[in-house]
Amino acid sequence: MTTEAFEFVDAHHHLWDLKSGIRYGWLTDKPFVGHPSGDYSAIMKDYLVTDLQREGAPVNLIKSVHIETADGEIDTVRETAWLQEVADKHGMPNGIIARVDLAADNAASELERHMQHANFRGVRMLSFIGLDFLADPSFRRGFNELQKRDLIYDMDAGWPQMGKAFDLARDFPRSTIILGHCGFPKERTVPYFNEWRKAIRHLAEAPNVACKLSGLAMVDHGWTVETIRPWIEVCIEAFGPSRCMFGTNWPLDGLFSDYPTVVNAYREIVSGYSADEQRQLFRTTAEGWYRI
Repeated sequence: MTTEAFEFVDAHHHLWDLKSGIRYGWLTDKPFVGHPSGDYSAIMKDYLVTDLQREGAPVNLIKSVHIETADGEIDTVRETAWLQEVADKHGMPNGIIARVDLAADNAASELERHMQHANFRGVRMLSFIGLDFLADPSFRRGFNELQKRDLIYDMDAGWPQMGKAFDLARDFPRSTIILGHCGFPKERTVPYFNEWRKAIRHLAEAPNVACKLSGLAMVDHGWTVETIRPWIEVCIEAFGPSRCMFGTNWPLDGLFSDYPTVVNAYREIVSGYSADEQRQLFRTTAEGWYRI
């Protein structure tokens, strides 16, 4: 057994300061109907990096990656600029994934603006409400601008979209794609699991795709170690520890648990892996793929 101290890099979290002037429509208007987390009104208040650091301290949180949150903000660079100020002062987030519409005519110039901030690493475009744009020519034009700049695409894709996700990774082999939330499984039935597993294994054949193990509580509100175990194990078996990393999806998943409980559940699930493999899953894979 290793005596090395446990260190955790959170590969997926969110922060917001509702007094910052940045527009968070889903947090300042009435709760978003149809959100997978259900009633999230309990988190419709400031969640700052000091809150994250306090909650992460018991599991030795050392670095983090912030995923875009300001859904109502027209100028998305404002969120990146604020996060960079936070990072400069508090030491995290170490990586920033921003919101950019890659299908827009100004995608290249927007990427350049984000790149003025040192911790900016890439882009996410949400599709959990059913959008399907991965094969769209305008999106691919913008995706090429992302690849040209060696930036990351943090991909939100469910299993029905993973065939197109694989095609995207194949057609842009120099791109870096990180699948969020284990592919965001939205049902907990055996037929759904089987289709999801097949799609995950296919996507894992693309060497430029990694997988983020996170967000499972958004659908499984009463989760236990055993209910999230199969989803995590399939992803690790498909991608391997060098292409898998853990995230908490905090504070959203804080609606259903506390931070150490989530991380320690992950630790229990992967306790059979070697010390080096566990270090990859909890730290070095995220550090390498997000270049933090």
